[in-house]
Amino acid sequence: MALGASVTFGTGSTTGDSYRKNLQDLLVTQGMNVTYVGTQANGNFTDNAVEATPGFKINQIAASADQAVPMLKPNLVLVDAGTNNCNKGGEVSDAGANVTTMINKIYQQSPGSTVILTSILANKIPEQDACRIKINEQYTTLASQFQQSGAKFAIVDMRSLDAPTLDDLADTRHPNDGGYVKMAKVWKKGIEEVMSKGFITAPIL
Repeated sequence: MALGASVTFGTGSTTGDSYRKNLQDLLVTQGMNVTYVGTQANGNFTDNAVEATPGFKINQIAASADQAVPMLKPNLVLVDAGTNNCNKGGEVSDAGANVTTMINKIYQQSPGSTVILTSILANKIPEQDACRIKINEQYTTLASQFQQSGAKFAIVDMRSLDAPTLDDLADTRHPNDGGYVKMAKVWKKGIEEVMSKGFITAPIL
């Protein structure tokens, strides 16, 4: 399950595919079986289910997950949340705590599932980028806590050298097609990490 807001949905992509089709293609090429689940659909490819609504902040994404996860029981959830808390001037001091609560509920509602969280992409608006940095610091802390607890969890860094840069944005915060290709490669590294640890198992329906 790809869980998030407009970036996950595919805003800025000419096809609406987001990173999702590129990621699926990369994984299938390696012989993996990939099926997206979600209550919505977007993108110019067959397996385009997604759980993402443009404009959603963390609490709204959590509410969406609260409905979709127990129904669809994904065994892997890719979480991208927090950008809209910055561009809408929301409070960010509790972003990490709210995402922690959301992830714990995912574990409860889909037993045996694995969660991969991404840090937030760079933003061309200075005030929003400063907010992004604050949220990413909270995500680094929560990631350490989940990993120390032995949870089936990983974090991927959309600030890494392989990740989209400001030149890869279609506007101030959404990737263009090339940016989404880079995102897919970063997500793939996270999936390879959790697979190497034996985290991903068949869904428990």
